Amino acid sequence: MKQARFFLTLDSAGAFVVGTIILLFSSLISNLAGWEESFTRMEGFANLVYGSYSGTLLLLFGRGQLRRIFIVVLIIANSFWGLQCFVQVWRLQEEATYLGTVALLLEGIYLLALAYFEAKFVLPIVSNLSRVS
Repeated sequence: MKQARFFLTLDSAGAFVVGTIILLFSSLISNLAGWEESFTRMEGFANLVYGSYSGTLLLLFGRGQLRRIFIVVLIIANSFWGLQCFVQVWRLQEEATYLGTVALLLEGIYLLALAYFEAKFVLPIVSNLSRVS
């Protein structure tokens, strides 16, 4: 139970913190990363959406109302967004700076790791709780 709560908290808090920082400092980050500012803002907004979704799941988990399908959607979304980060590395290879490339690679790795750990630790617990209720 503690591991499931930990990974949902990590997902939500990480996305909120990163999304807020990106949106507050989008001009500076765009310059440092070599990204267009619209791309930078989209990254920040996407992180806030992810943080909201996983935060909602964390609240539902705490109340014992979390359903398996919501975790499956989270795992799929984290996987696709992680892969999207790798596609953006390839797409932005001409204009992104080393810092921008590394940031996207690390985000992709982080999201794929989250998807893995949520599938390994959160999904089984939620599946068992769904059967009981």
